[in-house]
Amino acid sequence: MKRIIKLFTPALLAAVFINADAKAITIPADTNKYWAEVKAFAPGEIPGVANRAAAPAFSPDGKSVYFGTSPVKDITIMVSYYKDNKWTEPIIAPFSGDFHNLEPAFAPNGKYIIFASSRPITADGKIIDGYWGKKSYPGNGGNLWKVNLTKKGWGGPQRLPDVINQNTSIFSPAITADGSVYFMLPDTSGRFHIRRSQYKNGDYQTPVRPSFSVDAYGDVDPVVAPDESFLIFSSGRPPALPHTADLFIVFRTPKGWSEPLDLRQLISDKVFGVEARLSPDLKTLYFSNQRNAAGITVNTDQYTWQVDISKVLKAHGL
Repeated sequence: MKRIIKLFTPALLAAVFINADAKAITIPADTNKYWAEVKAFAPGEIPGVANRAAAPAFSPDGKSVYFGTSPVKDITIMVSYYKDNKWTEPIIAPFSGDFHNLEPAFAPNGKYIIFASSRPITADGKIIDGYWGKKSYPGNGGNLWKVNLTKKGWGGPQRLPDVINQNTSIFSPAITADGSVYFMLPDTSGRFHIRRSQYKNGDYQTPVRPSFSVDAYGDVDPVVAPDESFLIFSSGRPPALPHTADLFIVFRTPKGWSEPLDLRQLISDKVFGVEARLSPDLKTLYFSNQRNAAGITVNTDQYTWQVDISKVLKAHGL
């Protein structure tokens, strides 16, 4: 598993050490109250995608999807278009192709994408190294970069300010309707935790940890509804099985975020993993893990799945 982690996303590594002390928990069948079918997305509906794909970010109109893949060596962001009722063969996104580029996130208004990249911080600098889990990952670091969509296409990547890019291990952006950004970074223990930076008067404010983030377990890969009515993240906290990241959902309440609910229990035991993303209508959850269509874990691969979460949302008033 370490081999694919070094090749692909830091969230996979987080899943390994995130809850090494957790006890295995058997989920009773009758807890699958909101069971929905889990379907393959990539490899699957998108043609020609290698078995290493994650984090599909859809344009607001649903006609294009940007996602990370590592067909050979580097992690590259690809784009596929929905035409004639099917997805086209993906091509490299114009702002990708060099360095490690991963985890794209569309702004809800469709005007820009934020993504993680190991590219040099300055034009004459070196590819950045990552450091988490008390280990160094040469060439596999990450800072967050923004590309604007113009009338002529995508502009050049612009690095987000240091208030967000505090070190060289910043990953997994998620964007709200007002431009605020959620992301993850490692703390001194080596665990990743989520942060939120409010966008106000044209500037990103000092990031803060949301209330559902706890010291004992890591939390990674946030995806948030534009109005922040709910948020989904990955964590190894109980009842996740040892060395596994489950997907948890939290809801905004008058008193703040609700307690996290494990989607493996609410939907299906096939719903677990990292790199969560949402469809434009918010009804479909996309996530990635190393379980293939036969139910076998393949440590060198990463598959993206989709599942309907509308019943879960409806049950909580959304």
